[in-house]
Amino acid sequence: MMKGIIYTRVSSDEQVKGTSLEHQEELCRKYCKDKGIEVDVVFREEGESAKDLSLQNRKKFLEALEFCRKNKDKVQAFVVLRVDRFARNADDHFAIRKILATYGTTLHSVTEPIGNEPVAKLLETFLAGIAEFDNAIRKQRCSDGMLARINQGIYPWKPPIGYKCVNFKKHGEKKTHADPPHEQIFPIIQRGLKEFAQGLHSQSELMRKLDEWGLKDLTGKKSTPQLVSRLVTNYLKFYAGIITNPWTGKDIEGQHIPMITKDEMYQIKMILTGKKRLVAKYNIFNPDFPLRRTVTCAVCGRPLTGSAPRGGMGGRYNYYHCGNKNCCVFGKSTPKLELEKMFFEYLERVTPKQAFLDIFKESVIDIWKEKGQRFEMEAEKWKKKLETLEAKKKRIYEMREDGSYTKEEFVERKDEIENEISTTRILSNEARIEQFDIEGSIIYATKFISNLGRQWFDLVPHLQPKFQKLVFPEGIPFEWKKGFGTAKLAVIYEMNREFSTENSALVDRRRFELLTSSLQMTRSTN
Repeated sequence: MMKGIIYTRVSSDEQVKGTSLEHQEELCRKYCKDKGIEVDVVFREEGESAKDLSLQNRKKFLEALEFCRKNKDKVQAFVVLRVDRFARNADDHFAIRKILATYGTTLHSVTEPIGNEPVAKLLETFLAGIAEFDNAIRKQRCSDGMLARINQGIYPWKPPIGYKCVNFKKHGEKKTHADPPHEQIFPIIQRGLKEFAQGLHSQSELMRKLDEWGLKDLTGKKSTPQLVSRLVTNYLKFYAGIITNPWTGKDIEGQHIPMITKDEMYQIKMILTGKKRLVAKYNIFNPDFPLRRTVTCAVCGRPLTGSAPRGGMGGRYNYYHCGNKNCCVFGKSTPKLELEKMFFEYLERVTPKQAFLDIFKESVIDIWKEKGQRFEMEAEKWKKKLETLEAKKKRIYEMREDGSYTKEEFVERKDEIENEISTTRILSNEARIEQFDIEGSIIYATKFISNLGRQWFDLVPHLQPKFQKLVFPEGIPFEWKKGFGTAKLAVIYEMNREFSTENSALVDRRRFELLTSSLQMTRSTN
């Protein structure tokens, strides 16, 4: 009696759960019985694709081939329900059929009349071609469907971490709207990318921060360097609201809610290419003692520090004192509230009066108007260059579409032009920063500096040291039991001091010019 094996296959999990495999085996066994074939083994391929014969996709199929090889000339029949169960590529079909022939094994189709006769061979060739054609049509329909969704701004695949997959495919439906943000994971990834764009973290630091903020608890596993690398490279465009067509390389505005702005995406690209440095971080701020490192010891010049010893009743009492053990006032402290009250009063004394502020406002506006034209020309120059680069980028896509560029040439030129666009966009944005409303800024600035004590008191604690540095760039000396000494003030307050002393309306114009470049810093402090 002729011996043979049966090979059955389905290509989706849904079919595995049904009766397809069992029904195939039943029909194949009936065929073998009718043809007098004794079945040695049944190989069941569950939920894999027949598009190719890679080891990953067709494990049982390769086991069946190995079985025939090891039992050469002992297995005469390789039985399948249809030739498309065997392969969906004509080249694969005949290549494997030839291999089976060297093992003394013949391919049998339960439902199709194939064989070694001329007519049967012709029919087999036709059927194998039909299977390949059917597979190509399915693939094309799938590609066309994905392309249509991409052009609509809908990401057709599983979205990256931070978004919830709507799983239309599981329900037998087509994806009709964008994947929504994950309520808990989205803000964590968003915070990480925004801080990375500011240069606050390296990639290894970002990995640790994500877990500190709760990503590890939500996903059940630690963040890895590979995850962070994907966040700032592979997924970056998606997070900025962009979907890239993989066939043309064209970028399309997505319907999903972006995590970051496009400018932040460019900032991240600049950091990754080494064109922007990370911000150095120092953890020296103590919210309980905002004046430490600003107020210095009048005897040794060292910055005062703070401490909170326990009192007799168990409470804590905050004091400022000199931390230099070699200083004669070491160990002599001043209560926190007392020193900060004196500091508040000192700020009131150095606050500019209205007469000075009026002259300041008029002078700075005049100077700025002279410089404004240069800023406008600079911004226009970068705008034109950006337009030129965008036109080049469009041309690169067109040359890819008409076949002038190979895929490799296209990727190289596209990456090159996108890097140049990113750099130019950063420079353009920096030029536009200079073009702010000077009159509105001056009004804001004069209002800000006209009440220094109140401004300092109302600031959130972590901004108070920055404010103090603006007013007292070299600190302010304090002598125990006596109070504050004379401190070097920032330019505007020094000018006010001179103005008050000389009682004159004449102020050096060059010193006003120094102030115009620092107005934005004054705005950002509050």
